[in-house]
Amino acid sequence: MLAISIITNLIICILLVMNYKDTAGITILSSQIAQIFHAPPLAVTLNMSVYTLIIFALGEISAVFFFAPLYTSLKEKYNAYKRELEKDSISSTTSEAKIQVLENKITVLEKALDDALKHNKK
Repeated sequence: MLAISIITNLIICILLVMNYKDTAGITILSSQIAQIFHAPPLAVTLNMSVYTLIIFALGEISAVFFFAPLYTSLKEKYNAYKRELEKDSISSTTSEAKIQVLENKITVLEKALDDALKHNKK
């Protein structure tokens, strides 16, 4: 993913360097539509480098807004899964502790039984 980002940025930089002298005209209000609204026609002339940067920035912003809900949803699911794993880990740890306590009790009872049997034989 990082490689794709680096390659994309390098391509954008190459395009900016290649087109820094060129210009692009963008018609915002054509002459036919301007006559209908009784307004002057409106056109903007931009340097191709600026135009490329604007298009790139708009693409990045749209990608962020498009994938932000997906990212937050996946992050919430990941955190819920992580909490579930922690809960399972804690319950298995407590189960292991309970088993160890029971084994210790059994060992103590066996020793007490052996001592009692030895005491009764005497």
